[in-house]
Amino acid sequence: MKVDFSRGQWDNAPLTYAYSFRFQETPVFIQEDDCIANQKNDAFEQGFDNVTLMAEQVCAPGAAISASCAFEAYGAPLFVIAEKLHRCPDGALRYGDYMEVVLYENGVNVWRMRMNDGKVTWVKLLGAQFPVSAGERHTFSTRVTKTGLEIEACGRKFTLYVEDMYPSFYLGVSACEQIDRFYDMEITQA
Repeated sequence: MKVDFSRGQWDNAPLTYAYSFRFQETPVFIQEDDCIANQKNDAFEQGFDNVTLMAEQVCAPGAAISASCAFEAYGAPLFVIAEKLHRCPDGALRYGDYMEVVLYENGVNVWRMRMNDGKVTWVKLLGAQFPVSAGERHTFSTRVTKTGLEIEACGRKFTLYVEDMYPSFYLGVSACEQIDRFYDMEITQA
C-alpha cells in the first residue's frame, strides 16, 4: 500500500485514526497542499496534537513501513508498531502495547510502550545520535522481523533485537512534540 498525502490523493486509502492510551484527545491531521500535519493545540497538556494514522490491515514479520516527512524544531515524526487496536466506549481506536520508531533532530529513538495497571509506561530500546535537520524533508523506514527491527534513516542503518517481538501488528505514522508533516507512506507486506 502506497499513500500520497497530497490534497485529494488519499481520501479512499485503507487508513484509520488511532490513539495511544496515553492521551484522551482524538485530534485529526490537518490537510495541507502536499502533506498532512498535526497542529499546535494549547488545550492539550502537550501543547500539540498527538495523532496517528494506522493502516487497517494486520501485518506479520517481514512487513515494512517507510515515509517521507519533515518536522519543525523539536518535532518527532514516528512510526507506530501496535500489537492490537481496541475500540473504546468513545468510539476511538486506541493502542496500549506498542513501539515507536522516532526521527528527531538528534537522530533516532525506539521506545517500547506497555499497558500496566491502566497506564502506559515506556522504556527506551535504542538511542542513535546523529544530526537531522529540522525543516527539511527526510525519508526513513523500518522493517519488522521476527526478532526485532531494521531501521534506515539519513543514510544510516540500525538493527535492534527485540526479545518478544509481536507475532502480528498494525503499522502507522504518528505526529507528536511540535509540528510534523507526512508527505507519503508505504507499507509492504512480507
